[in-house]
Amino acid sequence: MPYRRISRRLALVLGIGVAGLAVGVGVAAVANREPAQSRPAPSVQRLDLSNFPEGEQAPAAAAKPVAANSAAEAVQRFLGANAEQDFATSFGLLDKASREQLKTVATWTDAQAERPAVTAVAVRHERRTGPDTVEVTVAVTHPPAVDPFAGLTPGRTVERWQARREAGRWRVAADPVSVDAVLPGDAGAPAAVQAWVDRLRRCDTAGAAALQATAELYGPAKLADVPCRERGAWKASATRGFDRAGDPQPYLSAFGPEVQTWARLVPVQGPKTRFTAVVAPLGDTWRVLGTDAG
Repeated sequence: MPYRRISRRLALVLGIGVAGLAVGVGVAAVANREPAQSRPAPSVQRLDLSNFPEGEQAPAAAAKPVAANSAAEAVQRFLGANAEQDFATSFGLLDKASREQLKTVATWTDAQAERPAVTAVAVRHERRTGPDTVEVTVAVTHPPAVDPFAGLTPGRTVERWQARREAGRWRVAADPVSVDAVLPGDAGAPAAVQAWVDRLRRCDTAGAAALQATAELYGPAKLADVPCRERGAWKASATRGFDRAGDPQPYLSAFGPEVQTWARLVPVQGPKTRFTAVVAPLGDTWRVLGTDAG
């Protein structure tokens, strides 16, 4: 079963965890491009694949026999092969049940189309779940993005994969047990909106656009013109949940119900006018996605 797009791509049918940290970065459920924060040393060497040319793909030939001496090594090699689009190798690391369901490398390759690209993988820890099964937790880095076709692709995720020992070798299930998106803490959203509205107040539309998740704003976009006309002092307030949006429909229509898990609201108050900025997490930062009159 392929990923669906928290993004309608990253929100697995299996479910996705959403919970930010107050400062820095938290595990949860973004819209421009960046990563972050130091982590405990991984138990398996970090695999940096960021320089692999985009769009290149290994031919979907016959499956390659691949040996892995541990559950962690199997998951690391499996995700590394997928990152390099070497799907013959990753197919060779699938467990028996997954191979029987997918049947061919070509079918497996097609199933990867909606999975987010991977640039780095680091194993965190392992947990034995049965006599021949181990659950491996990994930190995975992706190119962050948000758009109405793919939804949200977080810059980093924490994923749990099941590895199974079969005929003396470790194999990996085709889909993760769970995926948790790593989002910036909500506390950073007001500063991002303050920088944006300060540029609008100075009528610096190009500067404000550089702080947006997308070129065009969602919602009643004309509200973004008010700070330039009204001038004076504008102040961004504390972050609110998306459930308090006055009119969530433009965002639900564009991004689906998943937007409620990752978008946030930041009210801004000017000399005469008050409105709300809707923000999206892009990597480890917040970017303005649109406006709301509520």
